Amino acid sequence: EELDRLKSAFLANMSHEIRTPLNAIVGFAKLMGEAETEEEKQQFIDIIDTNSSLLLQLIGDILDISKIEAGTLEFHFKPMNLNDLCRSEYEMHKGRTNPGVKLVFDERIENVEIVCDQNRLAQVISNLINNASKFTTEGEIRFGFDLREGRVEFFVEDTGTGIPEDKQELVFQRFEKLNEFVQGTGLGLAICKLTIQYMGGDIWIDKSYKNGARFIFSHPIKKQES
Repeated sequence: EELDRLKSAFLANMSHEIRTPLNAIVGFAKLMGEAETEEEKQQFIDIIDTNSSLLLQLIGDILDISKIEAGTLEFHFKPMNLNDLCRSEYEMHKGRTNPGVKLVFDERIENVEIVCDQNRLAQVISNLINNASKFTTEGEIRFGFDLREGRVEFFVEDTGTGIPEDKQELVFQRFEKLNEFVQGTGLGLAICKLTIQYMGGDIWIDKSYKNGARFIFSHPIKKQES
């Protein structure tokens, strides 16, 4: 009975999240023929493009989270340089933050190499930066990593709206969105948590950080390919 309830809740959430961008795509596609000016036509195209990207992200997230939970998502562990990965993420995201928000890669340690799935690790960092960008309209988003005993601790912190302490555990649940007016699927942080745990680490929110939100996740320094 509990499994049936969870399945029904998941399908209800999924159908709602898919229907929203799909309705926008279908609706504005029909209005394209009625556009009176090129400016209006371009506005419709932009709305369709934005919702198409959101729909693709949603479907990709649903597939990822289903594969992780079913144990069928493939991980490929190999040696990689964390500094190179973080620099790459910086270059990718530095032009995507809101106007007036600065992205900073806080490089504290040089030439750190671990055995990891580079693509999956990049996905987690990218999701956390994207999430910070949605809630940060001024100040900065800072990310980097520190070395602890037997593990690497990554951090992504921002000067945004922050997360109430009583909501901090909820954000890692599927389809959980603290602000319904902010674009997103509500699956990104759930995927981050499942991915990190599969790779042998964990993720949490720094409760002592008061300037916005600060996410921390760990990864073993050595991890053999399974």
